[in-house]
Amino acid sequence: MTDTLARPTVLLVDDESTILETLALQLRRDHKVLIAESGAEALRLLAENGPVAAVISDLRMPEMDGVELLRRVQLEYPDTTRVLHTAQSDLNSAIAAINDGGVYRYLAKPVRTDELRSTVQEAVELHGRSTADRQLLDKTLKSSLEALFGCLELASPLAFARGGRIRTLVGELCHELQLDALWEIEVAAMASQLGAVTLPPSVLAKLDKGMPCTSDEQQMVDRMPEVAVQLLANIPMLEDVIEIVRGLGTKPPRNPSPLVEAAVAVVRTAIDYETLESRGIEVDSAIAVLECREDSALQVLTALRKLKGVEHVAETVRGLRVVDLEVNMRVAEDIVAVNGLVLIGRGMIVTDLLLDRLTNFARTIEIVEPVLAIPGGRRFDPDMLLPVEVAG
Repeated sequence: MTDTLARPTVLLVDDESTILETLALQLRRDHKVLIAESGAEALRLLAENGPVAAVISDLRMPEMDGVELLRRVQLEYPDTTRVLHTAQSDLNSAIAAINDGGVYRYLAKPVRTDELRSTVQEAVELHGRSTADRQLLDKTLKSSLEALFGCLELASPLAFARGGRIRTLVGELCHELQLDALWEIEVAAMASQLGAVTLPPSVLAKLDKGMPCTSDEQQMVDRMPEVAVQLLANIPMLEDVIEIVRGLGTKPPRNPSPLVEAAVAVVRTAIDYETLESRGIEVDSAIAVLECREDSALQVLTALRKLKGVEHVAETVRGLRVVDLEVNMRVAEDIVAVNGLVLIGRGMIVTDLLLDRLTNFARTIEIVEPVLAIPGGRRFDPDMLLPVEVAG
């Protein structure tokens, strides 16, 4: 006798128990059979038992019909073969379901035993081929990504390390936001740095340290997502990853699904935060800078505050250009030149003399912007946590 564990599992769904019993009796010789009397019960059984080789469902059932059930199965268990079992009067609906791509075949009631067994056997074999193909694709995908990121590690260790830091933060944010498709978003986070292979070492060093770039250098940085999309284009199963990376560049995603839009917001926030953190800006002030941007994703920033333990508000900080600093503002972070020279120390009140000093230095050396300052000359406590007011 064939071992039950070795037999493929099929799920039978019908709201008439006598039909279920008849079908199960005809299939139990060669298959392990699960039965459900409704679409909701079928989905529960799949959740509890995992994917099955095939689902054979009645078409007309209360609450959730067979077409809707099989569409749900297609989304959640794409390798499971789907078959409709329907009365002759419903054949047009069954054919339409097949044409829509959600159903493999239909069986007309009453179905002969030999036709039922042969159809289910073919469905099981199709499931086997689909599973093998997916495993091969998974292996190909994994190998391709390992090779691609391995090349990045060899060509640009700085970019590879930066990508790893961004990926770690992205994973934490996704967990906090309860986002699905985590592997795709994490791969997109790493892939966002693939374009670094085109950057000159001097620009890459600036990017790694969070230093500002010249307009020409910034154009190179802005092209990184476009380069990454080209590198990922021929790797299978990366459609969403490619759209996420595309959305990080100057062009919007071609297929802006809710997943892609949410992922772009998470990855972009992680990249921007990593840049500010690399510059040495404290956590609360770094988040404050992100919050003052017009395209900030408030839900993601709320999750970031929670992750970093920044929960309370005590002062208002603004991210400004040097030319927008005003007398009586208090400096929230050291104002420094790109070579690391501290021009104004943290906590100092801006005066006319200090503004003159900055203006003079700006003529000969590049100053790191934005500059973080508290309006109105309020007392600055470095232990306070800072919200943001968008600079006007």
